[in-house]
Amino acid sequence: MLLSAPEKKSGFANIQKKNAISTFIIVIFFLAAASPGCLSDDAGIAGAAREEQKNLTISGSTTIQPVSEILAAAYMKESPGVDIVVNGGGSGMGIKEAGTGIADIGAASRNVEDSELLSYPDLEVYRIGASAIVIITSQKNVIDTITFEEASALYNGESDDISSMADIAGINTVIQRSEESGTEETFANWLFPGKKNVDSSLEAEDYGTNGKVTQLAAEGNSEVLNLVKDNPFSIGFVDFGYAESDPGVKILKIVDKGSGEAVPSDITKIREAILLELRNEEHSDGGGSFYISGLTRPLNYVTKSDASALAKDFIEFATSPSSNDYFNEVGYFSVAELNQEV
Repeated sequence: MLLSAPEKKSGFANIQKKNAISTFIIVIFFLAAASPGCLSDDAGIAGAAREEQKNLTISGSTTIQPVSEILAAAYMKESPGVDIVVNGGGSGMGIKEAGTGIADIGAASRNVEDSELLSYPDLEVYRIGASAIVIITSQKNVIDTITFEEASALYNGESDDISSMADIAGINTVIQRSEESGTEETFANWLFPGKKNVDSSLEAEDYGTNGKVTQLAAEGNSEVLNLVKDNPFSIGFVDFGYAESDPGVKILKIVDKGSGEAVPSDITKIREAILLELRNEEHSDGGGSFYISGLTRPLNYVTKSDASALAKDFIEFATSPSSNDYFNEVGYFSVAELNQEV
């Protein structure tokens, strides 16, 4: 029996075979890439993005700047090769630079306004903590209290005779902020609801027992603090964190509008007073909140909605309970502390 010879394939058939094999290999490659063992999950993608981006810029609130610098140093220590630059400029600038992409993260020591959200609709806001504004004078000044009405007379746009106002009669210098500031906006809104600054007071001509009162504008909390220390008969307002541990200034008790009680009753417990106010808690004796709600405010980071994995990772680090000590170091209250997670 003769065996038939093997069928000889045509050149076209060989090409088809090769193409089929190539297609099979490509399909296998993509299936392997898509399998759970090979396809990165969200954390893996974030990690890869974090490896790609090594630089981060934070700008804005000078109130938040000190804690941002401490957080940045701690984060860089844990993440070799990452470089974080922290700049000031004020809350308004921080929101603008985050919204326009100039900065990766903006810092704002106030709420983001509706007009800002309209200008930058893709902003994401992250509360990282909170703080409060205090009114300060030099340790050399004998006064320890100021009333709402006295503070209004010093910071309004009218010329007042303050010589009959017991607590402030001897004040000869009033200091405020020169740049857009969440600190000033909160303070101004407490005294004059709806106002964002107290700039009009720079044109006022108040007179006290020491003669004409000088009105000055300073840049940032630090400069306000230093001017108050240098002048025994001056008044200024700063974030509590700047004043808490500075031996050159005195934090004044405040009698709020419509109240007959100076708060906190014990100035040495002002930190506890502010924290209870922020938590909306009460005195242990049931006497109500310690501090003035109008002088407390949030500390926020803002980013664009498509923020980098590195920016998001840094914010997660800043809001974790492990970062609480960094906030306390500069006199602030972390979001973990506010939520009683520490």
